[in-house]
Amino acid sequence: MITISAWAAKEKGGLLKKFTYQSEIRPLETLVKVKYCSLTRGDIRFIDNFWGDIVYPVVPGLEIIGVVEETGSEVKNLKIGEYVGIGYQIGSCFKCEYCLSGKEQFCASQKVIPINGYGGLAEQIIVDYRFCFPLPKNLQTPEAAPLMCSGLTPFSAIRKAGVKRGMKTGVVGIGSLGHLTIQVLNKIGCDVTAFSHSKNKEVILNKLGVNKSSSSTDDKELSRFVRKFDFIISTSSASLNWDQYLKALKPNGTLCFVGLPPENISFKAELLADYAQKIILGSYIGSRKDMKDLLKFAAENEIKAVANIFPIKGINEAIEKMRNSEIPFSTVIVV
Repeated sequence: MITISAWAAKEKGGLLKKFTYQSEIRPLETLVKVKYCSLTRGDIRFIDNFWGDIVYPVVPGLEIIGVVEETGSEVKNLKIGEYVGIGYQIGSCFKCEYCLSGKEQFCASQKVIPINGYGGLAEQIIVDYRFCFPLPKNLQTPEAAPLMCSGLTPFSAIRKAGVKRGMKTGVVGIGSLGHLTIQVLNKIGCDVTAFSHSKNKEVILNKLGVNKSSSSTDDKELSRFVRKFDFIISTSSASLNWDQYLKALKPNGTLCFVGLPPENISFKAELLADYAQKIILGSYIGSRKDMKDLLKFAAENEIKAVANIFPIKGINEAIEKMRNSEIPFSTVIVV
């Protein structure tokens, strides 16, 4: 057995405190020494038991970069000392129709952080090696950690929607997911418009590849975009006037949701067939192949997060700043 030191919330909404637990390395598992771990909006919701499926103590942290320390007897293609990335999904059955078709993220028996296992805000983590992804040299940094979920989720959605070079695209909500989405779309070769409630991000968004910026809430401003976009992706957790975004789609355009507003999403049904055909798409993380392809694409195109970086002793300060919306993009903890 191995004793692992971690940081856990022991009650709903509680501060993270030192916590230890016992675990062991099974044949298909690997022990990873955690170097960097992101904090996401999802982590805050897990700490708060927003979805009602958390058992305390909870160790958050679902975007992890670390170094392989030890491997189980059946582990293949991972070396001691190798840098790996770990995301939200940490297991699947590898037997069902989805696993056998390379869509492990839809497996009914999937395991995810922190519902089925302790997360990456720890000195070490033990994970099925098939969900540990080797990292090239230029992604072995704190700023690469958010790729493991905040990058994977929009990357997979963009693929599902068949987005191609030259398309007119929009990104709604410019936080951790949104600013990574912009970089992916820009490197594909798309025209990118950013929709945000904040005006103070424009300079950095232009550097990331935005062609135009607009308010995400001003109906008059949004009305300028009727039939302009092939693809709009919302990474926002805000409740917005979705009618305006459906009107902004070209015929056969897609409005994709990867953000999770707490309220119901509503729009006029007639806008789905308003002298056109509109597609509504939901997307959930991505497959292992998506992850490998994302990491290759990100390494080749120097895609990384704009991150506020904290030492582990500042973990609760980081959480407080996130709750107060004081961090514009990503948050990464150096463990």
